[in-house]
Amino acid sequence: MRNKKAQKIAQKRLKAAQKLLNEGKKDMFYDEVLKSTWTYLSDKLSILPAELTKERVTAELEDRKIEAALADSFIQILNTCEFARYAPNTGQKEMGNLYSEAIDAITTLEQAIKKG
Repeated sequence: MRNKKAQKIAQKRLKAAQKLLNEGKKDMFYDEVLKSTWTYLSDKLSILPAELTKERVTAELEDRKIEAALADSFIQILNTCEFARYAPNTGQKEMGNLYSEAIDAITTLEQAIKKG
């Protein structure tokens, strides 16, 4: 059930992130994108939160014959969120780009899993 609702939940959380983006709340924005991405991957790939690591996500996507570029995309989103929380200067444009990348990665993974 979590698997089926993963995309809907992620999109709901990303809408909350977009609201934070519009309000200029940088730290909260990155936290929300990070949480939504991790939660999505946990639910979609049926990985317990305690076992959720970037390496495990990459291996699981590889096992499911998902393109390496898409796996890299998710890892890049996670890295960007983690880095940006401590970086002094990230602008609205970068935040908007990250939001779009997260939406695209989730949509692409949904399509790839449906095909496979």
